[in-house]
Amino acid sequence: MDREAGAEREAAAHEQEHYHGHRKHRVPRIRERERRKSSGLVWALVILCTLLAVGVIVAGATVFAVYLIYKPKMPYLLVTDARLERLDYGQSGTILDLQVALTIQAENTNSKADATFSGVNLAVGFHGADVALLRAGTFAVARRSAVPLRYQITSVGRQLSPDGMQYMNGALGARVVPLDLFGKARTTWKVGIFASLQFWTRISCRFLFNYPGNGTAMPYDCRSKSP
Repeated sequence: MDREAGAEREAAAHEQEHYHGHRKHRVPRIRERERRKSSGLVWALVILCTLLAVGVIVAGATVFAVYLIYKPKMPYLLVTDARLERLDYGQSGTILDLQVALTIQAENTNSKADATFSGVNLAVGFHGADVALLRAGTFAVARRSAVPLRYQITSVGRQLSPDGMQYMNGALGARVVPLDLFGKARTTWKVGIFASLQFWTRISCRFLFNYPGNGTAMPYDCRSKSP
């Protein structure tokens, strides 16, 4: 019985040694596999970052080359003629009849790109009060050219505020009538085959008309600006 028990103990000890030895061999292999996996992930991230950096550099170089080739310029609005043809003002503070001739040119100075103007939304005002609204549909302007927008403005029956009445009386007494032009338009043009650019161009000017008199405007430089 003792011999059988001793033999069983020896066999169990031998199996335990074999198990621990096998386990010792297996742990380094697992660590080596994990090391390889982490090394592979690091290299994948390095390659990905390199590709992204190269893509950004190529995109930047392409945009810069397109800019040098096309040299894009913002299309804009330019007032070329403004005349106050008639102003009948009642002492009750009402503009009985206002007639203004206004010519606005849509300018496209780009040498390699046509432009489109849309959403033209302008207004003529006096001392904060709108006296006329000016609109235009969508139209194209060829490269290095301009399209004139001619407005024959008529406003009847516009009632001024007390401040506006006092301002109008002073303007007529000084024989210089101020009118404001303000508003915006959307411009669109292409830079090669890569992009279609869109910007709002805004205009805000004040004209000083000799009136009563010949109705001409004092020298001005009225053009729209884009951000």
